[in-house]
Amino acid sequence: MVSVKNAADFLNPESPLLALEEEVKALGAGYKWSQLYEDSAYLLVEIKCGRKSRYITISENDATDYLGFNFTKFRGLGEYEAYETLTEEPYIEVAVTGNGGPWLRMLDRIPGWSPEDPSSRINRSSRGTVKIRGDRGEDWSAELGTPSDDFRLLSRYGASTLRLFGKKNQTHDEALKFLEAAGNAILFDIDLKYGISLTMRRVRSLNGLRIARRARVDTPPALPKLQYATEPLSLYTYARSAQGMPLLEFLAYYQVLEYYFPRYSQRDQLDKLRNELRDPTFRTDDDRDLSRILRISQQSGRGYGDERSQLKSTVRYCAPEDAISGFFDSNLEIGEHFADKKQSIAGLTPLDLSGKKTDLINAVCERIYDIRCRVVHSKEDGGGQAESLLMPFSPEAESLRAENILMRFLAQKVLIAGASDMPV
Repeated sequence: MVSVKNAADFLNPESPLLALEEEVKALGAGYKWSQLYEDSAYLLVEIKCGRKSRYITISENDATDYLGFNFTKFRGLGEYEAYETLTEEPYIEVAVTGNGGPWLRMLDRIPGWSPEDPSSRINRSSRGTVKIRGDRGEDWSAELGTPSDDFRLLSRYGASTLRLFGKKNQTHDEALKFLEAAGNAILFDIDLKYGISLTMRRVRSLNGLRIARRARVDTPPALPKLQYATEPLSLYTYARSAQGMPLLEFLAYYQVLEYYFPRYSQRDQLDKLRNELRDPTFRTDDDRDLSRILRISQQSGRGYGDERSQLKSTVRYCAPEDAISGFFDSNLEIGEHFADKKQSIAGLTPLDLSGKKTDLINAVCERIYDIRCRVVHSKEDGGGQAESLLMPFSPEAESLRAENILMRFLAQKVLIAGASDMPV
């Protein structure tokens, strides 16, 4: 995170992002600055969400779109990608997403669907609207279709939204209750009647946290020098495809690490065996020499130590402490998530990223194992009390996004350590 003064240092005095900052100040909206790269700054504008807040992250390139936009006339609703307009004619708008299949191209199955441009055959089903009204004299109505211009600025979500009109909600909780009751019922009816499975989209940000995606190298691709084991690489690929499903993503990365537990938890014993066998004086016809081999290998099996110990052995061998420290140094906002005194996942201990007070690798592995137990809900910790389950779509589960960035880094390190040379 950078200060306003430092942010201005990255920007031209005529930058629209600085002009937007002045407008936000005049509106009385909260905001803060964020630095994604050394040479860039982002303005994070606060949107109230009941007793919490969420932030709209705005780059310099996008700032012009927001000039004149009144952030204070909206409030976010719960953990949904949803906003209520606080005007004389309020309405709620929530992003919807499909559960598998080409759902956007299926929307024109719904009778009454009206495409934005009837003469166009391009994106006909994905851009349009269907009005949803009742026959019992209801004082509210709904509409499914293309997002409003305001919603596109609030969420940058460009697929489809559900809009609920007519209800004047006094409080955030009242609006949220109506959204969940009416929105879920409408989408369930659409599934029953037309076979289109839709859900209300959840917020996937961590209070404005942005994940860096800038390319790491500036050279053209070259043929690989390493080849990777098929099974763990398949798990890694699955984890990468599971973004948006943080529990599955976390478990897949964990399974990449787990695949190598036998190799690295046995590393010390393997080194001892190798040294014995390399000894020129070793004789296969000498019972004493063979007895030493038996003593070293008597614990052979799938791994040495319990699962927590095997995790630590694997990470320590493949990702030394300076590599993990370097990861946090180059991902400052990720580091803030791990070091925050008020952790977003209950029961986790903040990390001392300096490594001066604690063993950083040990602390990281303890954290990973604790989360793993909560995801699978199959372990009891030393205190004898079962860990509570991390529920899908919960704020805690969504906060795994930052944890998964670290897990991805560790999975990459383990895959590289376990790779072999690609034949020339």
